[in-house]
Amino acid sequence: MAFLVGLAVTISLLDESAETQNEIQEPKITTTGTPADKYSISEREQHCGSSDAKTNHYIKEFKIPTPCTQPLSIITDSKGNVWFTETNTGNIAMFDPESEEFTEYPNNMWSLDGASMMWGIAYTEDDEIWFTDEQYGALWKFSIPEEKYTKFEIQGKTKKSFPQKIGYYNNNFIINDFTGRQIVILDHQKLDEGQFSNSTISIPDGFFTSQAVVDDDGNMWFVIWKYQKEIILVKTNSDTQEVEQYSLPKSIQAPNGVSIGHMGNIWIADTAGNSFYKFSPEDKKVVEFVTSKPSVLTYGNASGLIKTPITRPYWNAFDSEGNMWFNQQTGNRLAVFNPNSESLTEYDIPSKNPSWSDCGDLIDCGLSQSFGFTFKGEQVWFTEWVENNIGVLDTSITIPISLEIENDIISIKQGEQKEIFVTVIPRTNQSINLILSGNSNSELITISTKTESTNVSDQALQIPVTVSVDKNTHQGTYKILLGTQIPDVIVSTYATIKVI
Repeated sequence: MAFLVGLAVTISLLDESAETQNEIQEPKITTTGTPADKYSISEREQHCGSSDAKTNHYIKEFKIPTPCTQPLSIITDSKGNVWFTETNTGNIAMFDPESEEFTEYPNNMWSLDGASMMWGIAYTEDDEIWFTDEQYGALWKFSIPEEKYTKFEIQGKTKKSFPQKIGYYNNNFIINDFTGRQIVILDHQKLDEGQFSNSTISIPDGFFTSQAVVDDDGNMWFVIWKYQKEIILVKTNSDTQEVEQYSLPKSIQAPNGVSIGHMGNIWIADTAGNSFYKFSPEDKKVVEFVTSKPSVLTYGNASGLIKTPITRPYWNAFDSEGNMWFNQQTGNRLAVFNPNSESLTEYDIPSKNPSWSDCGDLIDCGLSQSFGFTFKGEQVWFTEWVENNIGVLDTSITIPISLEIENDIISIKQGEQKEIFVTVIPRTNQSINLILSGNSNSELITISTKTESTNVSDQALQIPVTVSVDKNTHQGTYKILLGTQIPDVIVSTYATIKVI
């Protein structure tokens, strides 16, 4: 079975749970006059969508009128319109949330026969949409008033550049060249004047580059990495010319998403696993936070070959309330982490494409391959790359419960166990039956919970959980996740375990 390697980010291969592909490719047959014709008939459900748009309690999806556009990056403008890239057409499209109507703008400069991953997107105050394009190795501008495209080719240090995410800081675009060994800085005003004037930060041979972000002091942060070998967090300042480097834990394997939160902490999403990480510039410490385990309805496992399913946190960003959002590529969820309460909420995405998972006879199984997301007030808009949908998550809808841990730090000796209590707090009048579960980033720390369900109605209650620490567990501090799946959402909180 081929699999979708998170670090490769071109998504040219399937997930390890995907269906086996035929060695002999079927000829492409023009039957629809749409972008779907770029795939053979047997491939179309996999790449173009397997069902109609769906809705659950928190999320509403919208089907893009043109089939098989493969939407990826997404942003909102000053008027509240939603803009997104179509990787199989080269077009920019706009969705009006008020009328719920789509407008797609043909890109006459696009001549590719296949898809190009357009990971980065930005909106500027002069009504322009800017986006990256890995196949052309370019940065594109779409002028909203003129409905006009302009292309700027990015010269890489290798034969071909791979411009990926794009940040917009102080009238400059900052783009990580994923495989091109550079961070590219471009002046917005000069680009508008037709001048391609750029500066670059060179990356050593053999390294990939993560998303690059800038803090309040003008420092740029990004990660350079060799898969399963070396992970280095880089801090650089263009004014002082100072460069600092910090080695990160080897448990981080594919750090694609990078964002900056409260107190200047650097948050890193690891696409090759189940975790995201906090780096504190103040004390240089790294803390790992594990996500909930993926649902069997995302990976299927009809063959029984998948022993360690993972969620693959991909991109991350902070909203205006100081909460960090990230997508779980193979968890088929959008997640939000509150750094103050150390609580995690993971919203299930309704659509699932079975062609990307080992579903067998399972119903409602698969992945929508949701990558891009953006904020608009209390809404989170996102794309579904293989379902041809965009969707909106309404954060104003009250989740029925929240969870709390009584103790800030729980000390447990090596080889011993301790019972702790999770407090379930009702937030609505809804009666819910729930079962707690736990997850840890260490196989030597196990979590045992009650197997029978507990009913929660209008009173807070405590549920016991037993945490066992193997005698071989290294001394130190660990974060374990305790949560519960209720309809359409997982509600969790972290406990801090100090092994002594």
